[in-house]
Amino acid sequence: MMKRETFELLKRIAVFYDQFVVNQEKVNLWHEVLKGHTFDEIHGNLLAFVEGAAFPPKVSDLLLKSTNPKTIPNAEETMKLTSMLKPASEIVVQRELAKMRAILGIERGAKDARA
Repeated sequence: MMKRETFELLKRIAVFYDQFVVNQEKVNLWHEVLKGHTFDEIHGNLLAFVEGAAFPPKVSDLLLKSTNPKTIPNAEETMKLTSMLKPASEIVVQRELAKMRAILGIERGAKDARA
């Protein structure tokens, strides 16, 4: 994002929120954080933010929108997350199953004894 685009973004925030003041220091500091992002990305996040917020956004509000934990990941994001996980070892699986059996009051082999 160019500094001119950062200024445009801040002007738009000021239109949505009367109490938001744009000055050169704010443009400079916001630009330091936003320069690695595109105007379209941040502007889209601003529009989504404005729909449900009564107060002006902080820089982090506009950056976190794309990775907001309140959103449900799509199938592609889920696959990325699950591919990073390593399956538990057999020892860990058996230990956790034993804990669940203890919590539920299930005795191992009780089913076989009834048959």
